[in-house]
Amino acid sequence: LADSQIQSYRYTSWKMPVPSVSYALYLHRRELGRPKRKLMRIATTKLQLTNELILLQQRRQWESAFDLEFDSEASFQQSSALNREREYRDRLRYNMQRQLEKRQKRHRKHLEQMGKV
Repeated sequence: LADSQIQSYRYTSWKMPVPSVSYALYLHRRELGRPKRKLMRIATTKLQLTNELILLQQRRQWESAFDLEFDSEASFQQSSALNREREYRDRLRYNMQRQLEKRQKRHRKHLEQMGKV
């Protein structure tokens, strides 16, 4: 997704900050429990939670670099985990973008059909 679209997922139109991580988890679990799940809402909360996890891992990795008992194996594992999270985030963004494009295409097609009737 483009940065502006990602920002629209992170903020409402009046620039209200995103809910806390625990509230996002609550919303995510609630949406998963619905009989008719809204996949974009689920993906949006997944994206938010993944971004929060990446920020947390980056902070921990940065802090551990200054630790006197620096463990290179643990640092490598942290870097690998961080890279996996980034790859997951990028795939999720790509899939969300594709879904948005499909939705827009279906909407345009529907409007064209309505105009022809």
